[in-house]
Amino acid sequence: MAGMPPKPLSPPEWDSLIDDYNLDGATRLHRWTGGASVPDLCLSSILRKDIPIQLKLHILTFLEHHSLEDSPPPPPFLLRLLDALRSVIQSPSDPFPLKDQFLISTTAVFVTSLSETDEFGGGAPPLCGLVELLLTIINRPNHSLDRHTRGVACECLRQLELAFPCLLSEIAPHLWSLCQSERTHVSQWYVLLLSTAVLNIVKLKPSEASIASISNATIPLVPFNLPQFLIDRVGADFVWKENEICYKELRRVVAYLLDCPQYLTSFGVVEFMGAIIPLAEELELQASLLKVQFSWLLFTFKPLLCHVFLGMYVKFLDSFEGQEFEVASRLLLLCKESHHHLVFRLLALHWMLGLFALTVGEDEARKRSIIDMSLRFYPTIFDPLAMKALKLDLLAYCSRLLSDIGDANVVKGVEVDEVKLFKDGLLSVSSFKWLPPWNTETAVAFRTFHKFLIGGSPHSDSATSSVSALTESNIFDALQKMLVESTSEFKGLVPVVVAFIDRLLGCHKHCWLGEHLLKTLDKHLLPKLNKNYNLGSYFPIFERISENDHVSPSGLLNLLLRFMVFLVEKHGPDNGLRSWHHGSKILGICRTMLVHHHGSSLFTGLSHLLVSICLFFPDLEVRDSARFYLRMLIGIPGKKVKHILNTGEQLPGLSPSTHSGSFFNLQSPSIFHDLTKSSSIASCIYIERAKSLLVKQSWSLSLPNFGTNPDLPGFFDGIRDNEPAGEEQVLEITMSGDTILENDLPHQQKGPLRVMDAKNSEIVNELRRHFISIPDYRHMPGLKIQISCNLRFDSEPLVDEGEKYTAANAFDREDQLPALYAIVLTFTSSAPYGAISSFHIPFLLGSPPKSDKLLSQADSLAIVSVENGHVEEESLKAPVCIELEPREPMPGLVDVFIETNADNGQVIKGQLHSISVGIEDMFLRAIVPDDIAEDDVPSYYVNLFNALWEACETASSTGRETFALKGGRGIAAISGTRSVKLLEVPVTTLVEAIERHLAPFVVCVIGEPLVGMVKSGGVIKDVIWKDSSSDSSLDITCSPTSARGALYLKYFGDEEEDDGGTQITAGRENIGYCHILIFLPPRFHLLFQLEIRDFSTLVRIRTDHWPCLAYVDDYLEALFLE
Repeated sequence: MAGMPPKPLSPPEWDSLIDDYNLDGATRLHRWTGGASVPDLCLSSILRKDIPIQLKLHILTFLEHHSLEDSPPPPPFLLRLLDALRSVIQSPSDPFPLKDQFLISTTAVFVTSLSETDEFGGGAPPLCGLVELLLTIINRPNHSLDRHTRGVACECLRQLELAFPCLLSEIAPHLWSLCQSERTHVSQWYVLLLSTAVLNIVKLKPSEASIASISNATIPLVPFNLPQFLIDRVGADFVWKENEICYKELRRVVAYLLDCPQYLTSFGVVEFMGAIIPLAEELELQASLLKVQFSWLLFTFKPLLCHVFLGMYVKFLDSFEGQEFEVASRLLLLCKESHHHLVFRLLALHWMLGLFALTVGEDEARKRSIIDMSLRFYPTIFDPLAMKALKLDLLAYCSRLLSDIGDANVVKGVEVDEVKLFKDGLLSVSSFKWLPPWNTETAVAFRTFHKFLIGGSPHSDSATSSVSALTESNIFDALQKMLVESTSEFKGLVPVVVAFIDRLLGCHKHCWLGEHLLKTLDKHLLPKLNKNYNLGSYFPIFERISENDHVSPSGLLNLLLRFMVFLVEKHGPDNGLRSWHHGSKILGICRTMLVHHHGSSLFTGLSHLLVSICLFFPDLEVRDSARFYLRMLIGIPGKKVKHILNTGEQLPGLSPSTHSGSFFNLQSPSIFHDLTKSSSIASCIYIERAKSLLVKQSWSLSLPNFGTNPDLPGFFDGIRDNEPAGEEQVLEITMSGDTILENDLPHQQKGPLRVMDAKNSEIVNELRRHFISIPDYRHMPGLKIQISCNLRFDSEPLVDEGEKYTAANAFDREDQLPALYAIVLTFTSSAPYGAISSFHIPFLLGSPPKSDKLLSQADSLAIVSVENGHVEEESLKAPVCIELEPREPMPGLVDVFIETNADNGQVIKGQLHSISVGIEDMFLRAIVPDDIAEDDVPSYYVNLFNALWEACETASSTGRETFALKGGRGIAAISGTRSVKLLEVPVTTLVEAIERHLAPFVVCVIGEPLVGMVKSGGVIKDVIWKDSSSDSSLDITCSPTSARGALYLKYFGDEEEDDGGTQITAGRENIGYCHILIFLPPRFHLLFQLEIRDFSTLVRIRTDHWPCLAYVDDYLEALFLE
């Protein structure tokens, strides 16, 4: 298949293929290629004679893009591509545009393919062949027919030199000779090629041998071979000036190149200067050579040439010292030439600003020279707005220089200071006063305000300027006066002034300027304002003044009081809504003052204003709201007022509510009267467990405290503080999780000194290591369990009886369903579960009304999906997580109470159905100490299981040991009990039940048949797998008899019995054992050892909390016999 030629495509198919590639990339090319190589398909089509020339050009461009964006072709394809290129170049019938494009595309493909590899490998022969072909093309100087093709070949060689530096280092003499011989306009490409090659030679210094004489060629031009430097990447180490012969010849080449720019185009000059400037720096040539040779670039009218000159100027600032103002004058002249493009004129102003920033520094003479030019910076009336903005920036820069000098400057007999610059410059945009606030000229004017204002403290200056020096400056005073006069005269400027102040306040460095402007407006603008309805336009400024605690509120309060008097006097039947609108705004400003100001600073003025509104304002709602604020001001301390008002709640009277049913409207209680009863609430609002219990426990074992001291913990607390043994105190002995109190009587003897063997010592150490990780819930947060539930509610009770049937048809859209807001669920329980945190739900959508009549209790707990799928089931439920901190592992009930708001604002509260907590909710994995690595966790669980199994034996020698809990204050002891249960269930059913419910708690699986069965399930992982023959712990934990006696069960089935009964042999062969370790908070354990046979399983149970055995029996039956 690889050797089969690709299927040729017709021209229309090629057009479709290229269109698909432009739209979707390479994803749709398989429709046309049929699995063939895209480059090979392109190559075969290019060589066909029936393909139009224009399409061949498109195919070449497509090949170039495909190699660049998708995957570069391999070296074998490069050889085929080179052969195809050679055939096209040598063909007299192919037009020159095709040859030119073929050269460009081939070079691009070579650069893309070979530049990604550090070593050329198989790409060296194709690259040598391509360079040799290009050199053959350019080695025909002054040939007229293919001169453009020679130029393209020169550019291709230059790109290869840029991609592979020093590729042409050994043939540089030939390039210089060709460059000197060429006399047509194509010489530009020869010059650029020579300059790039010489630059790489000077920078990388490939070797002394290869550049022994740049004027005399030592190797022929063709055939071409890769230089050794390009393969080894190791250059020579020498200084050019020390190599006198090479240095002189390089200077001859540079001198020749410096005479060439006059024959180059603008774009050619840009490329040429990009090579000649670093070349001059490397050879340490005098910058004056470049200055004399290229100064004419500034006096052209081409932006590219000016840009090139400025780049050279920045590189050699010292050589152009003293000519900076000559350069600036030329740039200023360029920006004033109206026949130039606007972009060029703007670029000249940008260059001038950058030139001043580079050259001025701290030289006072240069600063004065720039100020002398300031009269030429004024914008004219007919300048475009962008030109005006940049010229005003230049004036702001001059203003900053004037402030640095410290006195006025005389320019052509006219005294110039920063205020004069500011006022005269703004004449060109003076119409901002009466133009709309969104007008661009207004934006330019306020941009200029900002430039002049922060001129003495720019963002680029890290030093902090003196506040008093800037606020007392002439420019700041003039700007304040202009803002006050313009704002008082033209109310349309208020939004722009507010945005200007917000910009200053939002700047960390200039926020104090915004505060001073607010103080100025408070002091000078407020007395000028007329007390009429136009005053409402200035409320945005009043809000900024009231928000700033550095501005005294007394002036604003006096103005608002007089404005309120005006509203009262002018109130009538035709302007009642206007009075309400302005009164609400006044109250909004009062609220802002209460939040942001100290009560002592505004108590007198604000109380007078609120009292006047309460007594005289014509609108009832505004009066009631003012009374509300007045009572808060008088009766509540300032911090609490701020906390209450800063909640973001919109109070009545401030703004009309956007909610269709306002929370502050009185509602008819006839619709919701049934929901005031808890039974009615529980019938429509349901909370259910997300996962049902295996055992629905209807009872729990709870024993009272039989101790003599009623203040001690409950019967099953089992944790006491570690106190000194020398004191006379009550001795607590923990048995089976119980705390038994014994008086320290005189006849009681102290316990004898016990001696432990190594086995018991190891068990005790393992238990101590485990218990020290268990938190003591009396002194720190204990272990918690989580009960996942779902909350939902039916929408039928929230719909009026007269609308119920029509509403059932209308609830096809989600936004028409009723909802509950701000739901708070609180929980209580008589079981020892500690304090239970409440749960908050912001929003819950109701279930759509059911078309059926009354449903049964079981049916009412199910969510019925809405037809047409408009409402999803999950969106009608809210997940609820109940966190319990058990003091004892026992089942119980959690009572749930709800308090929420309906759509109409009515408060609904009551009790919901209780949530059952089962013994399986108490199951947790044992805590792993921090020093246990992740890979050692299974071994740790097995060791802990063995230790607890021994410790929970009734007559265990570890029963009198006490173990410290986490926190260092509490200690606990272990005294266990044991039980046994026979389950007649097949082994497959047993394993499936364990995988479903007890997989996290399995610590060890023993026996080859059982291990294979459990491993094949893939559910139980990260446990210890053991064979019966290799397990050393079988004698301890897997023996049917223990050290304290045998546990036998007798069968009365078909099998024969011995006189003394038979040990359990039912269920045929013993398959294996499974050890399960369950932690019961706060500190107890439940251990299962399952002896598994084919059709029966014997479960040996040990625990240090004997009351849990009352629930385990039902749990095992529900688990394995369901």
